[in-house]
Amino acid sequence: MLNRRSNYLVILIATYNRLDLLKQSLSSIAAGTRCSHEIIVIDGGSTDGTIDYLASQSGITPVFQGELLGAARAYNQVWQQIDSRYTCWLSDDTEVVPGSLDLAVRILESRPQIGMVGLKMRDTIGVGKSKPYMGARSIYGIINCNHGVLATRLLRDVGYFNENYRTYGIDPDLTASVLCTGKQVVLTKQASILHHRAGIVESNTETNQTDDSPNVNLRDAWVDVYQQKFKFLDVPIIPYDRTKAWLTQHLKPILFPPEQRNSRRLGFSYRDWRNLIKGRFVSPLDPIQNLFHPYYLTQQIPLPLLRSDANPYRDLVEQSR
Repeated sequence: MLNRRSNYLVILIATYNRLDLLKQSLSSIAAGTRCSHEIIVIDGGSTDGTIDYLASQSGITPVFQGELLGAARAYNQVWQQIDSRYTCWLSDDTEVVPGSLDLAVRILESRPQIGMVGLKMRDTIGVGKSKPYMGARSIYGIINCNHGVLATRLLRDVGYFNENYRTYGIDPDLTASVLCTGKQVVLTKQASILHHRAGIVESNTETNQTDDSPNVNLRDAWVDVYQQKFKFLDVPIIPYDRTKAWLTQHLKPILFPPEQRNSRRLGFSYRDWRNLIKGRFVSPLDPIQNLFHPYYLTQQIPLPLLRSDANPYRDLVEQSR
């Protein structure tokens, strides 16, 4: 096994020619993570000194792949060689807020029904800087986790990142895959990841869809794959859909008139309420149910949908019952 320092939490970071950003990311993990963990950095053939730097760091496990494989293959080749209780993936232009990874594993330890903790991500530069956090909803109304922590066994069960995507689409696919096993996916209430957004290039690092609209920054090469894989979700959920429609029509204009969209209601920002209302698998009662929890926007697919013959993870649903 690649991980020899810790079999509790293994953190993967894929990188390519971003040494300064990578150092900042590594420092943030070291300074703010108390649980047993091991960091594995996957390099895709950097030429900016990254390789020499990683070789000199005794506390980091480097993997030198020597070429750009795309994010899905780069991460998967390493995940298939680790043995740990939990794992997470990060980009090399991210900074971890102190205590965030510890919090995520505590949530997973205390709530077995939660399959993945999405690490709320906030952009520090670019057009997303003014937003409280980033993350899009998919065409099926699933709130995407740009970065997350989950059990390594669960990750293995769903087949790791889907290599039918090279880079775009890996995180929406993994979020939906975890939900399709019958597990819940939650989001941390506080920002866990600061994203010092580097330029989007073809590399080992992950790039993400970040706008509210499910059609922004999508690439046709992965949209069709996602749409076909999870097509069984494209059916009405009558009680939820009607309630969400009522909230949209009657409650949202009262809570958030245009001049008050920077306010908070029941601890929810305007963006939170948009995700609550438009996220298809979030209960309308979520603000109350999670009032005293460090997570919210709990997503869970109803059991009748999960038992569809078209669910690629139906066997995992039945095994968990």
